[in-house]
Amino acid sequence: MVMYNLDSLTLKYFYEENYDFIINSVVQKIQLPSRHEIILNIRNINQSKNKKLYININPKYPHICFSNDKTLEKRNIIIPKVPPMFCMQLRKYFNGSKIKDFKLVPYERILEFYFDYFDEIGSLTRMCLAVELMGKHSNIILYNAQNKIITGAMHNISPDKSSVREIYGGIEYIYPPKQNKLDILNTSFTTGNEFIKRNDPKLISDNFYYFSLAVTEKILNKNLPSNETFASMQNLEAGKNKEFIISFWNSGDDITSSIDNYFSNIMFEEKISNLKANLKRMLKKDINKQKQIINNESDFKKAEKYKLWGDLLIANLYNIKEYGNEINIDGYKIPIDETLSISDNAQKYYQKYKKEKTAVEYSQKRTEQAENKLEYYESIIFNIDNSSSFKELNEIQDEISELESPAKSGSNEKINPEKINFKGFEIYIGKNNKQNDYLISKIAQSEDLWFHVLNCPSSHVILKTKNKEPNKEVLEFCAKLVKNNSKAKNSGKTPIIMTKRKYLRRPPDTYLGYVTYKNETEIVI
Repeated sequence: MVMYNLDSLTLKYFYEENYDFIINSVVQKIQLPSRHEIILNIRNINQSKNKKLYININPKYPHICFSNDKTLEKRNIIIPKVPPMFCMQLRKYFNGSKIKDFKLVPYERILEFYFDYFDEIGSLTRMCLAVELMGKHSNIILYNAQNKIITGAMHNISPDKSSVREIYGGIEYIYPPKQNKLDILNTSFTTGNEFIKRNDPKLISDNFYYFSLAVTEKILNKNLPSNETFASMQNLEAGKNKEFIISFWNSGDDITSSIDNYFSNIMFEEKISNLKANLKRMLKKDINKQKQIINNESDFKKAEKYKLWGDLLIANLYNIKEYGNEINIDGYKIPIDETLSISDNAQKYYQKYKKEKTAVEYSQKRTEQAENKLEYYESIIFNIDNSSSFKELNEIQDEISELESPAKSGSNEKINPEKINFKGFEIYIGKNNKQNDYLISKIAQSEDLWFHVLNCPSSHVILKTKNKEPNKEVLEFCAKLVKNNSKAKNSGKTPIIMTKRKYLRRPPDTYLGYVTYKNETEIVI
């Protein structure tokens, strides 16, 4: 997805679209999920509506919009148990207040929310919450609107951090330095055309307020004559072409939903990608450790060699009269300790054989365990790649944490595997080992059917039969679900195994989600 920043023109449309709802609304709840985010629960009494105003000042994607539970979930919002200091400040001054005025600072990406605060003795003070959405300089600042003194800010900026503009409690709030640009609504066609006729989007963006490079490029893509381009830009700034801004974001029915959908998708993709990478990193060290164990497997042939040398020495005990530091028997060159007898040399090799054999047996056991662990880790990595929600990845994170610290096992968080209905049957899909184990141990009954890809990591799928006989269409549907949730999803013909739950067994000391099976049927998809 192409990454755009929230430009001043879109913010202007957002302001105009939501002014009537915000003005005179009451702030009922304030939350700060992170050092970049604020959620204000606002109620407009006249419209009898509640909305959640979401503000994000992360330098990667600063934006403001009204959000909903679905898009907030995509942002992976987690409310801290202990609210930050700035949240406490906002609750003291802003919570329960009516928004008396709502302004957009001309030519800037700054929205201001004005409200009245009554102190302990009843004195009234007009306060302002300024939301500055300016890339890496984004901030949220609370200040006294009467004397302009800052009460607090999301990010304090000391003189050490900036010599241009300081922001912290107790100093005067000032706007950012003005840009030297033109307002196209107050510019003659003759002057404006000097820039527009060159058809250079950067030149236009650098010389006119409100028009970002991305928006300007889309305007110029229409290939209109310069006079029509000029008129189009004037109409846009005047708020007469809302459809153009909606189509620019291409993700909603109005300005607010367009911003909300666009940035929630961006944040979802980035956070999901980062979480997957972090989970794989958690496994990497142990995966390398298991591979090293396999590569360092003791050589069984070396142990057998010592036994053979001992046997050859004993068999030729009375034939060997004289010897040096090596004896050649049947083509085998056997090193000899000249200070020992032939019999003692043989016993020495038998002891080496016994010792090496024990080491080999131990090594083989460790190797088998390492191979089983690698198989388990492979299933976890597949589950990570196959996950599409934070909930699924959080369950995997719990699973990995339990591997590192078994004391953390037994999470009380409810596991909810995906459930779908098809032709009157309930079908469950396990997206990770926790869900797979939960399906087998809690959901499936003895006559229910279990599906899995043969010899390949995949989701477990349970078909609840409820004493009904599923037809071929239902069985093939379940088999396709398994294939689509497996490493073999892009393969040609894929064998899917199916058996009843009563024929599954979880052997002791095996990893989560591992089962053995019998009486299986194979379906090729």
